[in-house]
Amino acid sequence: LTHLGVSVLTAQDAKEKARLSAHIADLWFAGKITEVGCTPVPDEPGRPSNVEILEPKNVPKRGMGSDAGRIAMLHSLVHIENCAIDLTWDIICRFVQGPYNMPREFYDDWVKIAQDEGRHFNLLNDRLEELGSFYGSLPAHSGLWESAMETKHDLMVRLAIEHMVHEGRGLDVTPKTIQSFRSGGDRKTAQILDVILKDEITHVTAGLKWFSHICQHRKQPSSSTSSSTATDNNNNNDDDNVSITSIVDPIPEYHRIVKEYFRGYLKAPFNKEARSAAGMTEEWYMPLTREAEQEQQQHQQKEGEKMSSSTSTSSSSSPSPSTITTTTSDAINSINVDQLSLK
Repeated sequence: LTHLGVSVLTAQDAKEKARLSAHIADLWFAGKITEVGCTPVPDEPGRPSNVEILEPKNVPKRGMGSDAGRIAMLHSLVHIENCAIDLTWDIICRFVQGPYNMPREFYDDWVKIAQDEGRHFNLLNDRLEELGSFYGSLPAHSGLWESAMETKHDLMVRLAIEHMVHEGRGLDVTPKTIQSFRSGGDRKTAQILDVILKDEITHVTAGLKWFSHICQHRKQPSSSTSSSTATDNNNNNDDDNVSITSIVDPIPEYHRIVKEYFRGYLKAPFNKEARSAAGMTEEWYMPLTREAEQEQQQHQQKEGEKMSSSTSTSSSSSPSPSTITTTTSDAINSINVDQLSLK
């Protein structure tokens, strides 16, 4: 599977990437590919020679109030789907030798997604050509692939940033894009995006599903246990290298990773209906907004002032040491633990 996946990544022609993705998926689900394999993955995928790649800040921004603006948006969507093909095969091929030992169902899900992304590319590219343009007629950027390379060291980070943050954002902005095409009289493109949006919900579901799976099945060496336990087992050499399962709460772990690897905050408005359909309820993303961060800081400041006041009062009245301990403990316990876990 990875050998064929890398052939998609290295292909330069975007239509060939889509064709190969569909063909490999057919072979995989027919049982004609039986091994995942382990093939070295390139850090740069093949790209059409006629597509000019610029820095994201240098790509011209066009409104959708004109035919030219809608063509530019459609071209951008075609490019995104081409990148999505590469991103999906990269997650299939890159992390085979990682520490997580993913089951076959993981590969089933992402091969299906690769097939979807190829189909989305074909739908949008065909529409672009129907409107008299072509992929490569305008410049594009490689921001999504650059983000992928920043997360290539860890499957959990890749899932969180690419397939939950970025694809989650896609769920938020696509309805407005659909409405813009529809308002401009391009119902056909709007209908294509309706179909793609339904598929993208399942892609966010996959990201969340496998992120949560890793949190619940992550393995750590037994040597990471306490020194007392290691001493107790000193005479049992057979157990020295046994791995243990370390269960992590996925939502706080997602918050931690996003704060470390994603630049900035998640931005409203959110497509709560689509996110919920994907399994991404509000506790996953609302704490990662600027507003939530500000509320948390204000809450912590108030609690700090309350603790300081309590300590000052206790000191002036000279209570017994046991009373001081009780007062401070009560103040600490009054802090919202869920909010503190986000820092």
